[in-house]
Amino acid sequence: MPGIEEKKTEIAGAICAPPEPSGDAQALPTQPRQPRSLHGLLQFAMEATRAEDAPYDSPFVSMDEERKKWLEDAIKSMTIDVIQLLQKQIEILQKVDQIKRDDDISLYEEAVETILDHVDHIDVACDFHKIGGFTVLYPCLKSPHPKIRAAGCELLAVLCQHNPYCQQVVLDNQFIPKLLNIIEKDEDMHVAIKALYGLSAIVRHSEEGFGQFIHYNGPVILLQALDRGDDKLITKATFLLSSLCSSQPDFKSRLIFLDYIPILIALILRERQPSHEHVMSLLSGLIEDNVTGLGECRNPKYDLQQVLKNYIQNYGEKPECLEEVQHCRRILYLVFGLN
Repeated sequence: MPGIEEKKTEIAGAICAPPEPSGDAQALPTQPRQPRSLHGLLQFAMEATRAEDAPYDSPFVSMDEERKKWLEDAIKSMTIDVIQLLQKQIEILQKVDQIKRDDDISLYEEAVETILDHVDHIDVACDFHKIGGFTVLYPCLKSPHPKIRAAGCELLAVLCQHNPYCQQVVLDNQFIPKLLNIIEKDEDMHVAIKALYGLSAIVRHSEEGFGQFIHYNGPVILLQALDRGDDKLITKATFLLSSLCSSQPDFKSRLIFLDYIPILIALILRERQPSHEHVMSLLSGLIEDNVTGLGECRNPKYDLQQVLKNYIQNYGEKPECLEEVQHCRRILYLVFGLN
């Protein structure tokens, strides 16, 4: 694939580029030509270091053909053909829907891990789709093995992160309702968390993704997810919702209409968890410049002013609680005008 070969050349050039000259540039010895291939990299290294291995007046001696071939073969053996490697993993995962609940799944887990090692690069992620890699995603998501389902969700997330091409592919293939179904119904919390990770990678910064999220009842499903009690799930859900509130002007009104505010206040009242920072951030975002949200927070039945004051009193001196305490102060100011 030309894109991958070009990247190999760029990397080789970057690694071997000489340092920036300092002082009198004329005093520096002449640098060998920078390599444009792995073969050139070998010669560059030999020429650049020959002064350390022999007197300055020693001529550069050409390598005999036998030794040259041995070194070229050694370089080739260290070169990874990424596309070929990915194709092998795809072949393994094409059988994922044949495994039974009690089967050993280590081979399939290793295949996903190998793919993950490479597709965080946007070009490779796109190539992964072009060689048929996306056909293994749905079979992974519906596997009877939680680890395979979680691995499939994570792979989907990494492929789509900041990648409009891959985002469009999964949107065209209706992956958002599949992920929402996992978040809502999967009994394994780790799988649900990974599915939310995948959903976030598709929906954020994508107008079509956001539209599908709304169409398939995403806000209601995430509201229910907040009540599942898992702190990591709450953290990821509130982070995604806060991000969408910032990028979608009308979204906060939708969440207020769905009664998110009472749920968020109830979460604050629970024993302090790391997710509290994100819960309070979302609550602060919902009520800012929103008259309906402010009015809801002033409802005496929540006693929100006292709840927030108690929180500051209990956690205000703890360094790990700094962000959430700041959010408390912000909410107190927005709702009650207190500094």
